[in-house]
Amino acid sequence: MKKHFLRSHRKISAAELEQAKLLKKAGMKTSEIWNLFVHQNGGWDKVGCTKKDLYNSLAAGRRGVDDLDANTTLTFLQSKLDIDPEFFYAYMVDEESRLTHLFWADGASRFDYELFGDSLAFDSTYKTNKCQMPLVVLVGSNNHGMTCVFGFALIQNETVETYTWVLQKFLECMKDKLPETILTDGCRSMNKAIEDLMPSVVHRTCSWHILNNAIKHVHEEGFVGELRNLIKRYYSVDEFDLRWNKMLLDYNAENNEWAKALYSSRHQWADTHLRGSYFGGSTATNRCESMNAFLKRFLDEKLPLWRALQHCDHGLAALRYGELGKHAADKLSTPVLKRTSMSEIEEQFASIYTRNMFLEVRNQITRSEKYNVVRHHKLKASNICTIEKYLSKDHPKRKVTFKRIEKEMSCDCYWLETKGIPCRHVFAAMKHLHLSNIPRNIIKNRWLKECKDIYLSSPDAQRRFVNPNMISSKRYGGINSQANLFLYYCKKSPKVQQRGMELMSTLLVEMQKMVEDVGEEEKTINGAVHEVHDGIKEPHPVATKGRPPQSKSSQQNSSQKSAKARICRVCKKSGHDYRNCKVRKRKCEESMEEDDDDFE
Repeated sequence: MKKHFLRSHRKISAAELEQAKLLKKAGMKTSEIWNLFVHQNGGWDKVGCTKKDLYNSLAAGRRGVDDLDANTTLTFLQSKLDIDPEFFYAYMVDEESRLTHLFWADGASRFDYELFGDSLAFDSTYKTNKCQMPLVVLVGSNNHGMTCVFGFALIQNETVETYTWVLQKFLECMKDKLPETILTDGCRSMNKAIEDLMPSVVHRTCSWHILNNAIKHVHEEGFVGELRNLIKRYYSVDEFDLRWNKMLLDYNAENNEWAKALYSSRHQWADTHLRGSYFGGSTATNRCESMNAFLKRFLDEKLPLWRALQHCDHGLAALRYGELGKHAADKLSTPVLKRTSMSEIEEQFASIYTRNMFLEVRNQITRSEKYNVVRHHKLKASNICTIEKYLSKDHPKRKVTFKRIEKEMSCDCYWLETKGIPCRHVFAAMKHLHLSNIPRNIIKNRWLKECKDIYLSSPDAQRRFVNPNMISSKRYGGINSQANLFLYYCKKSPKVQQRGMELMSTLLVEMQKMVEDVGEEEKTINGAVHEVHDGIKEPHPVATKGRPPQSKSSQQNSSQKSAKARICRVCKKSGHDYRNCKVRKRKCEESMEEDDDDFE
């Protein structure tokens, strides 16, 4: 028997255990850490322990903290106030003193909401912690058009009372500032809570969820396409009702209860009723879904609550690091100008808008070349231009009004109000009127490069915590980069390696003596930094939405069924799925053009 399998010869060193904890915190799986140790030490037999020993050592290090998960979680949040005075958190317990709901937001999120809180979207995601508490993420869009997070919540259930509590704490955190619009997936509990707490806020239901439900409730080919037009296109109220009734007749849905309920809530999904309200440039909760998918890289259903919060921090820091990169790119470089027919206007937007939003504006300038002014009325204080698309008589004409005294311009397509950037009709009118400066009202502060200073603290700012093991891991991380550099030089030649070993041996003896002399002094420095939340118990495991677990007999029956050939749900052909369907990709490209044409 190989001696490295003997219990007496198996031991994971303190240095390797600290390294494993650091890698675990960065999101690596234990099996991946084991493979790293294997390569690092030159083979499985050189690691000094087995993979099972590594799993046990990591679990033993967490056990003391995880047993007091709720207390540890609240103490972790309390400790954040040391590095972020604007940090906010609130929690709720039940009659058994068990943690039920938790909401938190840092100072950067609160500052972002001050600037970009005109539109709010939120959704819940599952399998992020061992208590199975749904994670609610409240998001918006920043001046780069990127997702920014306004707050997080862990909740025990998804009732009206729960979402009411979350929104109450959110508004308390944001000093009672209401968003102008809010976008959700249509959850009834969310809808009721929003209706009670934010009756003046314009509420939109996710178009993707509506169309997905339409497939389940109306089994007529072509219905979803017609419904999509009613969601996306801008009709008068009378024309919308006529088209709706015609659609129901054409697809035998006059008596469909789901369709009746959908029509009664049309003010929450039809562009006819929502045009002119800004929803972050989207009609669906895809921003929430993408944020949930991003956070799932750092979360899993086995995590204790306090570690789930830590990983949320890590994901949020990664998101903000991307924002810092965009900000640096805007500061250090300028976008290449295409020299469109309105080069002066293009240069002005390039100098004040972030790169992402400038590209959106330039696209509208380019598209404006297809439009002509067919009628121009000059009134006492304003100019009214009628805009028509070249050789497209079927497209509706648009009216652009320019107020000469106020230097303001508006269009009856409401693109500026809905998307946040000026439309091509406005640029066509500006060209006709020979305007060389941008009208003041079409410049939105939320898109400016200087919209905010880099208020965000360093993404890797140290998070103090009462657990001495976590503090020691911070010290380990700080010295690790220098140790890696030392190892890099040692491997360059045998002479350097020998000298390095001599220095290391001397240094280790000296450091061991220092640790023995210190004794318990350093261990108690951080031992009572914050009040510990005694008496708060761990939440009960939550039964979330979704498919219930299958019994063994059901699993056996399903495994015995012969596998069917995969058929694409778009083109109905085999050999590929909808993700690789060329027909779907072509429809998506056409759909993007249609989304623009909806504003014609």
